[in-house]
Amino acid sequence: MVLFKKLKFLIFTILVGIFLPVSAWGVSSLVCTGATVAEYLIPGLGYGVLGQYDKMLFLGGSRWIAINKYLSYSSSADYEKYYEKIYKKTELTNDKSQHDFFYSRETFFANAYLSMYANLTFVTFYDLYETGCEYNPETYGLMTAPFQVFEFAGEWTFWAPTIWASTVPLDTNLLTYHVDQDLSKTEMINTSFLQYQLVGVGEEMLFRGVIQQSLFKLYSMGLGKGLSRWGSILTASAVFGAAHSGAGFTASPGIAFVAGLYLGWIYHPDDGYFDLTQPIAIHSWWDTILEHRRLNGANYVERKQGENALNYSFKTDRTYPLFGFNYRF
Repeated sequence: MVLFKKLKFLIFTILVGIFLPVSAWGVSSLVCTGATVAEYLIPGLGYGVLGQYDKMLFLGGSRWIAINKYLSYSSSADYEKYYEKIYKKTELTNDKSQHDFFYSRETFFANAYLSMYANLTFVTFYDLYETGCEYNPETYGLMTAPFQVFEFAGEWTFWAPTIWASTVPLDTNLLTYHVDQDLSKTEMINTSFLQYQLVGVGEEMLFRGVIQQSLFKLYSMGLGKGLSRWGSILTASAVFGAAHSGAGFTASPGIAFVAGLYLGWIYHPDDGYFDLTQPIAIHSWWDTILEHRRLNGANYVERKQGENALNYSFKTDRTYPLFGFNYRF
């Protein structure tokens, strides 16, 4: 998870220097680029330079809270930074797989807050990119897109993937969380709601709102509208796929590529109008529903001291519920 977020940061750091808003070239481009870099390095600083003090407090402040929470949890001796020690997949004889996650409280919350920080950063980049660092009031509305049901209540493009995520079999009986006693199932479910809502918001603003839109503008300099549209959808989806490793329950590169095509098509329909509302809503609810179903239906066992995915051997012994968890005997 941590490596995945770092990869996304690296991808964007490379791309941000390539896809600057065309309308901001010149002196204003230097100011906007400087403010963007400042905001990236020190949350709130870029917005302060631009005089956008509400976003300095809201977006900059939210990122400070998230990164400080991450640093606090990750500095603990109980924090595990290596994903191969957190997750283990065991192939069973019936062509199914057992999935085991090993979480201390510190590991779970550090990963959750790092994810929130990354996606709030993507929101910031989109906000500054979309208007060339001019004040962008629409960003606040887009952050609440998953709850703007009136915008997509009659759209099958929203309901088809959402209903699928709500009904597809997940085999949660083959999913076990090995957790410390101070980490409860309820805390994990509640935290995951905010985390995965922000994943949909941040990733759509980055991959569709910044990368796909920038590619469309770039391709339009030499290609027709149709070729530029599909070229930008395909390329942005390829980048989206490359950013997904398939580790644990994250999408594989192939599935992420297909999902990117679907979301990119909805984001940029034939009439050329860009609209992030529905892609954000689809992505947010897809991730949130699937994660809620996994966490709610999984088995929970107490993690033994020092136990992790590398030193754990899966056994097909039974589990029994006790004090809200499932303890192995």
